[in-house]
Amino acid sequence: MSKIIKIVSFIGLTIAMFMGTLDSTIVNIALPKIMSDFNTGITNVSWVSTIYTLSLAVFMITSSKIADCYGRKKVMLVGLVLFGGFSAASMLSNSLLELIIFRFFQGIGGAIITPIVLPMGIEIFGKENTSKLASAVGAVTALAAAGGPPIGGIILEYASWREVFGINIPLTIISFVIILVWTNESYDESLAGNIDSLGTILLTIGLGGITFGMLEGRQYSWSSSLILSALIGGILALVIFILIERKIKNPLLELNLFREKTLTASSIVYFITGFALVCPMLILNYFLQDVLNYSALTSAFIIMPISLTIMFSMPLGTKLFEKVGAIPVTFAGLFIMAVSLFLLSLIKVNTPKEIMVIFVIINGIGFGFSCVSLVSSVKHLPKNKSGMGSGIVNAARQIGTCLGIALLVTVLDGNVTTAKNNIKQDSLRIINKQSLSKKVKTTSRQELNKLFSTTDSSTISTKKKQKHLKKEIVEAAKSTKSLPIPKSNSNYGKIYQAETKIYYATQTVNNNSTKITDELNIISKENSFISPLFSIMRKINKVSNEISLKQKKVLTAIKLLAQKRELNHVLNQIKSKKNQQISKAFSHTYLLGSLIVLVLSPVALWTDRKEKQ
Repeated sequence: MSKIIKIVSFIGLTIAMFMGTLDSTIVNIALPKIMSDFNTGITNVSWVSTIYTLSLAVFMITSSKIADCYGRKKVMLVGLVLFGGFSAASMLSNSLLELIIFRFFQGIGGAIITPIVLPMGIEIFGKENTSKLASAVGAVTALAAAGGPPIGGIILEYASWREVFGINIPLTIISFVIILVWTNESYDESLAGNIDSLGTILLTIGLGGITFGMLEGRQYSWSSSLILSALIGGILALVIFILIERKIKNPLLELNLFREKTLTASSIVYFITGFALVCPMLILNYFLQDVLNYSALTSAFIIMPISLTIMFSMPLGTKLFEKVGAIPVTFAGLFIMAVSLFLLSLIKVNTPKEIMVIFVIINGIGFGFSCVSLVSSVKHLPKNKSGMGSGIVNAARQIGTCLGIALLVTVLDGNVTTAKNNIKQDSLRIINKQSLSKKVKTTSRQELNKLFSTTDSSTISTKKKQKHLKKEIVEAAKSTKSLPIPKSNSNYGKIYQAETKIYYATQTVNNNSTKITDELNIISKENSFISPLFSIMRKINKVSNEISLKQKKVLTAIKLLAQKRELNHVLNQIKSKKNQQISKAFSHTYLLGSLIVLVLSPVALWTDRKEKQ
């Protein structure tokens, strides 16, 4: 095989790897659009992302074993057909349920093509280039994972969310043709026997049950029988899976591989990177689009620096890895990621975009360094086990992403629900304290109750209600019934008091004028000389009454203006409270992610060892 053909073959493989990984994050930025299109909430629509990563995690190890047994090239081509076909199906889906089902099967295709790339690359270039190949694969994986939102944002700016899936179709065809024509078949000759179907079923039930329980816990209540059954059943399935795998002749997962501590530790590090990536890719994206109301493209440009940073940090991390080993590089990566998540927790609604970008860049540096764990995971494994090792470590990252989505979205959902309850109570308190008409207060309370009648954390689902609330309050504020008197210490209050004095003085003049006019009327009947004077007084009295009516309208107008200013003050106070509470909800989610990464970061100390002489 010539050098050019080798390079072309590896390009075909990396395209497959890029697609499989890209689809685990590119859809995240499209979730708000999908949510709006199908009229659903965060918890439901997040399954579009979760089901794919869950499918990857569950079937990645299985597909690695099948590929090692029956031929990696054949299995890769099958995976590409599945991935491309169900990408097209996802693009054409007519309901959320259809989309979730198609994403599940697309995920099976992704689970097939993703872990086979590294062992096929080693077969092309040889075992001696394992570190370089793992580094290249890791860079492509990291770039794809981080590049999903910006690529998705650009697509959404010029097309619909459906094209996010449609982009896979031409890439799949290109990859399929290259691999079909220019790559050779390879196997793991040490394997024999049938695939462990029982282990596959148990692993699927275990991961599916735990993820479903964590994601839907707040929706159904943590104490509900459904959630408890899912969590307990998932844990038991995983325990039974481990027990069976230890004794079965041809296990799905060769547990003795975990005796190589570098593989185990590197898999955990890769798990953590997958978990931590959810914060900037999913949680921050919700904040940018749903709280700050940025467009998908603007949000993508804010998140994009992660991808650009990885283009430099991953190669830099690999060079450092070759000089100082994996331990300092992966540990530094996890620590930097923990710091970056803490910095993200400081973001408020008025935080400048430039500051957000800086925080995202720091996250990208940590992510790039942490992904060196992919290189260290297969460094000490035999060549024929590189496929399974790649499957294990890639599955670990997908499980981390899957559980990250489940845990962090659940936490965010709970935080936002708490924030909405606090916003409601603060809003009612503010409205009751202010000088507003009874109708405005009643309307405000009714609309607030409607606005917060659901516990769904989706801000998209409440945008229409927010507009309706403001519209109804403004309409109520136009009513002139039972208008409150402006506060005496306000400018409108002082004007109102002065105008009131003038109004009452005019009323006094009107009353006296009316009496005089009545007397002149009586006199004019006896003395015709007085008749012209009576006519003049009657005109004066009429003009005076008109002035009095206009003064009354002026008083009403002053009350309306005063209420309008008071209402603007109320709405600004409510907006300020809302921003504080929502920012706090997201902040607490980032802090949880930062704490988890920081606590688990010492595992990086076992990602490398000295070669045995």
